[in-house]
Amino acid sequence: MAQLQFAAINKADINPILEIEKHSFSWPWKRLTFVGELASKQACSFTVKRTDSGDGHKVVGYVFCRLFDKELRILRIAVEPNWRGCGIGSWLLQRCFSLASEKGATTAFLEVRPSNQSAISLYRKQGFREIGRRPNYYTDTREDALVLLKNLKEDL
Repeated sequence: MAQLQFAAINKADINPILEIEKHSFSWPWKRLTFVGELASKQACSFTVKRTDSGDGHKVVGYVFCRLFDKELRILRIAVEPNWRGCGIGSWLLQRCFSLASEKGATTAFLEVRPSNQSAISLYRKQGFREIGRRPNYYTDTREDALVLLKNLKEDL
């Protein structure tokens, strides 16, 4: 059985994150974006790593978030394709919610493409609800973004 570890992201994680990124998004973030996120004072970004792999600690999922006062903003979350459906996305979100709540956050926000039904399903299971739309948000397809909100206090 695989051994999984939740850990803060460091620069050594960027290359495996870039690999997952290009398999997960039609408009993947670039290295510079990830490095910039790691340097942000508001950043709270994490990986899930498989610790029993023969090649050391292999990144199988990640989340990039920012904490602004009482608000958690989820900027990016992805799981390696072979590991999807194993609960890693839920685990990453739950850990972020817990850590954000400990720091006083009361809400979590994110944007998602309406066409990304698997992500929407995950977010709804985690207690998010739609509160609006951002028209033409995604520049690659001009697709709107659904704006989702989760009340973190409801789970305390």
